[in-house]
Amino acid sequence: MSVDGLVVPIPTLFAEDGSLDLGRNAKFARGLADERVDHLFVLGSLGEFPSVAPAERERLIDVVVGSVTGATDVWVGCGAPSTRQAVAYAEAAEAAGAAAIVAVPPYYLHPASASIERYYRAIHGSIELPLFAYNIPSLVGYALDPEMVHRLGRDGVLTGAKDTSGTIASVTAFLAGIPPGFAIFPGDDALASEAIARGARGAVMGIANLAPRLCRELVQAARAGDRGRAAERQALVDALVQVSAGLPFPSINKFLAGELRGADVGYRAPYDALSEEETAEARRRLEPVRAALAPFLGR
Repeated sequence: MSVDGLVVPIPTLFAEDGSLDLGRNAKFARGLADERVDHLFVLGSLGEFPSVAPAERERLIDVVVGSVTGATDVWVGCGAPSTRQAVAYAEAAEAAGAAAIVAVPPYYLHPASASIERYYRAIHGSIELPLFAYNIPSLVGYALDPEMVHRLGRDGVLTGAKDTSGTIASVTAFLAGIPPGFAIFPGDDALASEAIARGARGAVMGIANLAPRLCRELVQAARAGDRGRAAERQALVDALVQVSAGLPFPSINKFLAGELRGADVGYRAPYDALSEEETAEARRRLEPVRAALAPFLGR
């Protein structure tokens, strides 16, 4: 499998009563695969992974893996507060046909550095799939140490890392001194083109749920060294980032996927649909961008 290109962290979609809606998730995944994105990332932050029960996880992974077309594959988020739980998630994801595992370090409580390292070694030891660390200090409560991540890469434990720290400085720190073949992906949409220019192998882009063709072209242009074309696409991505700024996450992403792509989305409390006021504000912000987005939204 390739460990580069565009990774799309997809939302988890629910029925009106808040139950998992397999049909909606299948259709959403198929639509992105038909747009030829490289990888779908299931059960990440945008996928509300802490809200999805273990039995639901297995059904969700099954339906997404069974829905993708072409060369698109499925990466699965398997981080957990305990090593035992993360290992179980990773083993189940591998059995369901995942192509790679992405794991945040143990969250809520902050383990010792040596324990975090053992956590990743235990996950790696339980599966045959590529394993990616996921640095997202704003939600986990602490940042991963690039030196530790690189050491795990040299030892063959990690294939790469996703950095959603919010700064290009952090991405650059993960890129500095990486082992040969190690893949770094920025997880902040606004950093995609610059991070690739500095050596990232691709980007994880939530905005791709709204405009997959736009993000695919951005990543392709950036990887080809076409900085002018990448900058044009990045400007549109940045405009979409501003549309969603300050509105409830991940609800705003679902709303905009419905607004721009006609996706049939659904919510689970407490991550409810936008209020009337929030909906009006999102549409007000979106209106000036619609014309520029139009070429990237049609078939």
